[in-house]
Amino acid sequence: MAWLTIIELIISAIAGGALTGVVTIHETRKGMKIDNRAKEQDQHIRLIDELQDQNEKLNDRLEQKDGRILELEDENAALHIKLNNVSTDRAICKILRCDKIACSDRVPPLGLEEIGVDKSAYIEDAN
Repeated sequence: MAWLTIIELIISAIAGGALTGVVTIHETRKGMKIDNRAKEQDQHIRLIDELQDQNEKLNDRLEQKDGRILELEDENAALHIKLNNVSTDRAICKILRCDKIACSDRVPPLGLEEIGVDKSAYIEDAN
């Protein structure tokens, strides 16, 4: 009889432990799944934060480049206007240039009156 009691105790311990083990395994798996999901969410949040930081940096760089482009376009426009003025002045000077070499009069050959310049001022300066 003592043997039967010992065997019953061993069987009940194993059976009770097995049931407890089954219940605890199920609960630990649920807990592990919850922990894994929480870790995944933390990783996603960190990735989103990193992407937002990169996006802000890229937007700042884009704004700086846009500002620089606008500055260069303004400078280009100013230089274009200056070049047009110089080209116009050169063309006027080429048209009004005196063709006589070593001329003592140095009167432009044509059209000072057409552009509104008094021809007498050039004649008096030459004398």
